[in-house]
Amino acid sequence: MKILTLLLAIILSTACATKPAESNNSTTYTITGSISVSSESDLEWITRYDKTDLEKLRERAAVEPSECDVLFFGSSSIRLWSSLKEDMAPLTVVNRGYGGATLRDLHYNYQTVMAHYRPKAFVFYCENDMSAKSKRNITAGDLFDLTRLLFERLERDYPNTPVYFLAIKHSERRENIRARQALFNALMKEYCDKSEQAIFIDTCTPLLTEEGKADPSFYLEDKLHLAPEGYAVWKEVVRPFLIKD
Repeated sequence: MKILTLLLAIILSTACATKPAESNNSTTYTITGSISVSSESDLEWITRYDKTDLEKLRERAAVEPSECDVLFFGSSSIRLWSSLKEDMAPLTVVNRGYGGATLRDLHYNYQTVMAHYRPKAFVFYCENDMSAKSKRNITAGDLFDLTRLLFERLERDYPNTPVYFLAIKHSERRENIRARQALFNALMKEYCDKSEQAIFIDTCTPLLTEEGKADPSFYLEDKLHLAPEGYAVWKEVVRPFLIKD
């Protein structure tokens, strides 16, 4: 949050000569006070994790090999997948997820996330653009456009490299935006079905109960992030795609 100072309370004094012909029309302004006005920078918002999670990504990129089988990236659901390397063995994987990531700052931080890595495939997951309490909520259509642009960028920079899209999960905490999540998943399913490089993986349905509700046994107490039991489900869903391809 930056504080911009708006200068007010200006005293105007005008010096006037007795003869019109001799007047120089000069005006003097004297500043006597100020008030503070709050303003938020969009650039500051998209760089909000630059000194935390993103800095860790930079540090790891300096020591990790560039070659890998699969690069996982996206938001905290990727970052918190602590058993990822074991779950995807014998494939070599790197985890480039960071907490709070949205499509909008992923575009901005693209070079930091991808760094020098040359994977044989990508796996992507991100759901924060349509969070229930965000002041910057966007529509399912907007999110689809941002995701499509990201995938097209990957196709340009990494030709013939598969990009696996993990469907947004229906958590209890974000139940009130489930319809928008479902619409976005449907748009991405249609997009991937027509794409030669993008593959849709349904990581949403396996986490639901028979009644179609979010199964609490797969989630942490925050009712948003996956518990180890949830990641075990994702392992069984995602790993076969990667091993096969």
